[in-house]
Amino acid sequence: MGGKKKGGDKKKAAGKDDGEDLSVENFYKAYKKNIVLYNCEQSKYIKQQMEKYNEDPDDKIKHLKMNEELGWPGIKAITESLKTVAYPHLISIRLWKTYIEDEGVRAICEFMQKCSTVQCLELLDDKVTPLGCEFLGKTLTPGSSCPPISILKLDHNAFGSDGLKQLASGIKENVYIKMLSLTYCDIDQHGARSLFEMLIFSKSLLEELILTGNNLGNEGSKIVLNGVSIAKNLKKVYLADNNFN
Repeated sequence: MGGKKKGGDKKKAAGKDDGEDLSVENFYKAYKKNIVLYNCEQSKYIKQQMEKYNEDPDDKIKHLKMNEELGWPGIKAITESLKTVAYPHLISIRLWKTYIEDEGVRAICEFMQKCSTVQCLELLDDKVTPLGCEFLGKTLTPGSSCPPISILKLDHNAFGSDGLKQLASGIKENVYIKMLSLTYCDIDQHGARSLFEMLIFSKSLLEELILTGNNLGNEGSKIVLNGVSIAKNLKKVYLADNNFN
């Protein structure tokens, strides 16, 4: 009987270990340490999400939808914590006017390369420059560590055609992105070629391209529309307010 009990205890313990998901708790423990390390305030959004989780353990943190001024230390404290515990539940990162700058973009990219679960990335009005675009371009280059981002929005970041070139160097052969939004990014006719190269990639799944509020002009718009005529899966393209006649 003693042997049977011992075996049963082992099975019970193993079942508990196999079924228990402590990723949220472990993330929050790491996060509390990292806000001290990076000398930043705790995010109100993270605090709210933890309160919801404590009420309902099935309500895991699957989305970061934040519009508080984090700065790069604030987002790095979050992404480093997620990376440390190999957090498996995050689906989207939506940051609006959080002003994370290029170092914040780098932190997000480093997390996504380790934990490839994020499918939507929005960095709106976050002071991203061509350097941040370079980080994104390298991260979204096809390969074993490329995250399956299907929605990418970088609106209201004035990285211009130079930034677009850095971004396009990686995503022009990406096989995941279905929607790309680059509104009011100061892209002029010199960025049109980068857009053309993305559009003509034979394995591209891009369905929607939003370029509203840039400065492509007549020549740039012609080049983009030539790419549109070749793109296999594109369904919508937005070119309003681009100074063409």
